[in-house]
Amino acid sequence: MSYEIITKRVRELIYRASCHYDMPFSPPKVLIDLTGADAGQAIYEDNLLRFNMEFCRFNQSHFVHNIVAHEIAHLIAPKIYGLSIPAHGQEWQEVMRTVFQVNPTSHHDYDLRQSRLYRFIYGCRCPQKETPLSVIRHNRQQRGIAYFCADCGGKMKFLYEETRYLTFPDRTARLATGAFNTSPLKMPDSCPERLLLRRKTILPE
Repeated sequence: MSYEIITKRVRELIYRASCHYDMPFSPPKVLIDLTGADAGQAIYEDNLLRFNMEFCRFNQSHFVHNIVAHEIAHLIAPKIYGLSIPAHGQEWQEVMRTVFQVNPTSHHDYDLRQSRLYRFIYGCRCPQKETPLSVIRHNRQQRGIAYFCADCGGKMKFLYEETRYLTFPDRTARLATGAFNTSPLKMPDSCPERLLLRRKTILPE
């Protein structure tokens, strides 16, 4: 649902900018693959927006209203004022205030101390084998894109979702969100990892 809300807001703001400047702006590609401490990212050369879905989950109303506008303004301002403008300079602020009617702030203040990590466990014909897929691949699979086991060649089937809660004592611990990497990542003693949810939903054959 969050992705649809974000893309709807993107279309709305692109339309608003096109009307304001009386020139067409191509809708950017939108990805929700951003992780870490950044809430959003605009890549001007590729006309691309990337968003951090974890922050959107906890702050959806503010995120959609402010962060989406923030990043789109980074795509619009250089087209109007040129590529040499400062990232958060007067030109960018003008787009935010006048066109999008959003207060221009350069940084978010979302709470980074607690984060949830999701992975989706899939099975195949291999006995006792479970394979984790990322939320992006899981969403693609739910839309009909098939993934196959490299060993047995069987189609991967969704088994259950695993949600891991990580509590961080401060902002510097945010790097521990790499806990699902294959190589172990040392976490501070005061930052225990807590596995709280493991929902198992075996699908019928």
